[in-house]
Amino acid sequence: MVARHKITGAGSMKADGAYIEQELEPTYRFSDPINKVAWHAISYSPDGEWLAGGAADNATHKIYIWDIANEGQFAAALDGGREPLTHVHKPSIASTTNQGNILIWHCPTPERWGAFAGGFEEVDENVEYEEREDEFDIEDESEQALRKQKEEEEEIDINGAEEKGDRGDYWNGEEDEDIAWADDEPDDDLPGWKLKVIMEEESDIM
Repeated sequence: MVARHKITGAGSMKADGAYIEQELEPTYRFSDPINKVAWHAISYSPDGEWLAGGAADNATHKIYIWDIANEGQFAAALDGGREPLTHVHKPSIASTTNQGNILIWHCPTPERWGAFAGGFEEVDENVEYEEREDEFDIEDESEQALRKQKEEEEEIDINGAEEKGDRGDYWNGEEDEDIAWADDEPDDDLPGWKLKVIMEEESDIM
């Protein structure tokens, strides 16, 4: 008997009415070296790269997984039912127990709350969002168009200049501690004060 997916066994091959007697060597051997249990059923993944075997043990229910694409190395042992079935499209396995229970095995995917938070912000738990009063209000399109038209018709002075105080935009008024202190104790500083320049003649220098 010759099995598929690189799993071979000793037997005879039939070809055109003639029998070819040949000893075949298996490519891979799958066994449980510790418990020495037999296999109840096996199942391949759709791509043929993984093999799942259900152990024929009445005391325990285990499924063994081998990586066919990686020289048939043992991958994992699942504690569950026997007679595994691999899903055609999804990475999941279904197995049954002696009590008639069906167990579904799948690869858990960690939840990423950052994909659900507003503004792509990472959060560790659910956050209750408090909306503004007018955030989801449906605005009348006619009123919106009228307001936009008024803004476009408003005259803009491109020749005039905006008058600013002597302190400039970087002064924050009472919020700045230095400015508040200067207003309380001006030290007789005058806005029009200038440095006095003394000119000396060349005769005085000589």
